[in-house]
Amino acid sequence: MAMKDLLDDLKQEVHVWYCDPRLIQQASKLKAYESVLSDEEVERYQRFHFDKDRHSYLVSHALLRYSLSLYADIPASKWEFAKSEHGKPALVLPAAMPAISFNLTHTEGLAACVVALDMACGIDAENRNRKNRLAAVANRMFADEETELLRKQDMQRHFFYYWTLREAYVKALGSGLSGSSKEFYFDVDLAGMSAMLCHRDRRRVADDSWQFRLYEPTSENVVSVAYRSSDPLEVKLRELIP
Repeated sequence: MAMKDLLDDLKQEVHVWYCDPRLIQQASKLKAYESVLSDEEVERYQRFHFDKDRHSYLVSHALLRYSLSLYADIPASKWEFAKSEHGKPALVLPAAMPAISFNLTHTEGLAACVVALDMACGIDAENRNRKNRLAAVANRMFADEETELLRKQDMQRHFFYYWTLREAYVKALGSGLSGSSKEFYFDVDLAGMSAMLCHRDRRRVADDSWQFRLYEPTSENVVSVAYRSSDPLEVKLRELIP
């Protein structure tokens, strides 16, 4: 797809680019990925103790850089990032560039980034085969409305819907708000794979400015996307090998 077409589509859509890092093992490709990272990214990449974590970091950050280059005539290695006071990364854009926002996530079997235009956005992915004490984590992290529903559902399947929704929302906010806050909860519509943000403060039952979508791009992964818009934009998922 042409660069101009992608940018035009971004006015009415939210884009998600993803890949499975485990399928990318060619030494020449990985060397090329490392060459586009910043010095800070390379330093962090080299600090990972486990090969699996190091590989996931490398592929996911290359995916982000190559995805951004689909929207502008800027090489993957030339993108510069700044961080907010709470650590959320943002682009350092040339004056002529549109206000592109993004967020990145990676977990076992999946790397993904969301790209949007002039709006807050966040993304989170989890591998649902993770072995955790899910009920205990839910009781500690989730609101009562969510834990009550989870007791009636398949915990291993449904836990990660609520987890990724919370993480995607918190990442989109970029405010340092804890995902374990019990002051908000999600009303999940599994038929439509969407969710509504609700507040414990009954004066604000739902926040319609935030939109949430759930996806299962693979049989083992759950992805949540959060974006702030008064319009229910379509979210387009596309696989991309950087």
